[in-house]
Amino acid sequence: MSAGIIILLILAILLVIFTLQNSFEISISFFFWEIPNVPLVLLILCCVLLGYIVATVYFYPRVWKLKRDYKQVVKSEKKLEEKLGAQEEQKKPGPEGIELEINDTDESGFFKE
Repeated sequence: MSAGIIILLILAILLVIFTLQNSFEISISFFFWEIPNVPLVLLILCCVLLGYIVATVYFYPRVWKLKRDYKQVVKSEKKLEEKLGAQEEQKKPGPEGIELEINDTDESGFFKE
């Protein structure tokens, strides 16, 4: 079994234990509403779920922007690596260690008469 399944089973067991220990009922008063006989564990789980949803909605635009910026950085890094590779190809030394330029336009060389 994978580690994710084992962790999920452990969390499920802890949730069952938490549910059994907090099974008594409470009444909720919120402004003008009164909700009687709500299990405490249901209230706690709803609050945790609501907090997760609010945090996800709040941080999603930031995560999306960071992903977009990361893709742009990776793309520009790839372009720079290609440019650097092309420059290194042009400046390879000759067989005797003498650098040869590909775009040599000098007509008065030894072999160019």
